[in-house]
Amino acid sequence: MNTSSGLSKKQRKARTAFTDHQLQTLEKSFERQKYLSVQDRMELANKLGLSDTQVKTWYQNRR
Repeated sequence: MNTSSGLSKKQRKARTAFTDHQLQTLEKSFERQKYLSVQDRMELANKLGLSDTQVKTWYQNRR
């Protein structure tokens, strides 16, 4: 295997380690609403100090 070919590939972002508070808030939100609007997702991400994409991915993986 050529190790230099691995250098040209895009680096993956490290896995997010959610805090207990973030997880509790995400779980409560998920219980109320299985799908979030863009606005709700942005507000939740802002409230938790996460990116919109992190919240979106968490929801997708949770469903």
